[in-house]
Amino acid sequence: MKTVLSRAGTAAGCVMLSLAGVQGAHAFEGGVSPFPVGSTGDYAAGLPPIPGLFVLQQFHYNSSSGLYDNQGNKRPIPFKLDATSSTTRLLAAYPGKFLGAQLYSQLVLPVVSLHTEVAGHGERHSGLANVTVSPLVMRWALSEQTSVMGGLDLALSNGSYSPTRPSVSTGYTSIQPVFGVRHTDPKGLDIGWINRLMVNRENSTTHYRSGSGYVGEFTAGWNLGPWKMGVVGSYLNQFSDDRQGGATIQGNRARSFALGPSLNYDAGRFSVNVSYQRGLYAANTTKNNVLGVGVAVPLWILQ
Repeated sequence: MKTVLSRAGTAAGCVMLSLAGVQGAHAFEGGVSPFPVGSTGDYAAGLPPIPGLFVLQQFHYNSSSGLYDNQGNKRPIPFKLDATSSTTRLLAAYPGKFLGAQLYSQLVLPVVSLHTEVAGHGERHSGLANVTVSPLVMRWALSEQTSVMGGLDLALSNGSYSPTRPSVSTGYTSIQPVFGVRHTDPKGLDIGWINRLMVNRENSTTHYRSGSGYVGEFTAGWNLGPWKMGVVGSYLNQFSDDRQGGATIQGNRARSFALGPSLNYDAGRFSVNVSYQRGLYAANTTKNNVLGVGVAVPLWILQ
């Protein structure tokens, strides 16, 4: 049961907490990342190996207090961000196999409350962020303890969006292929790594197109009975420029890195994870500190 619960959060992990800032101060339109870097945490590349219906409820608090330029230097602009989110992830694991892989689908429903303050001017915005669907995720078991997974996440252009103020959604669709590896020894090493490519569509309201980017997230820990202690980390690298009206916006690509501790407890019928990632580096974005709590529960298991 421990393996099932600890993998109930799919590594397809998608939009859950949108970070907003000032247009022109960050990369990505309005400073809103199409994927909340650091949100996957301990659930990187973790999928339940048996069929059933699973839910992962996650709560996050995100804070930052500075904007950073293209060289990673802090800008002389008073800036603060606080955001809380509650995200429900529903994961269906299907019976049978295709091409030797177990099949999954996922639905992610994020609700976000955001507060930003720039040079003494504050804004608040709450609502539904981009709903994300994963039509097909595939997991291949290489051994009893090691698996690889791949899939496609679609962060849809819905949610509470405004082109004139900081918003909790992006206003455009992001197509995100994912690939990950997970090794879990119930009595020892537990390590996972997920890679995500973000290919962003144009915002039909503003005709702004955010550049494409890569997100890597990892977890590493050691299982000691019902407890697992370890670290989690995340890396963002935007590798193409934003564009608007046919013009390229140069020198504005986002990069960031964060790292912190993680603690997991398996209570039998559910598992609980607490993690914290501290922003260590940022360019054209903020150093985000993310505190997360996740509860994984199997709703129905097909034996």
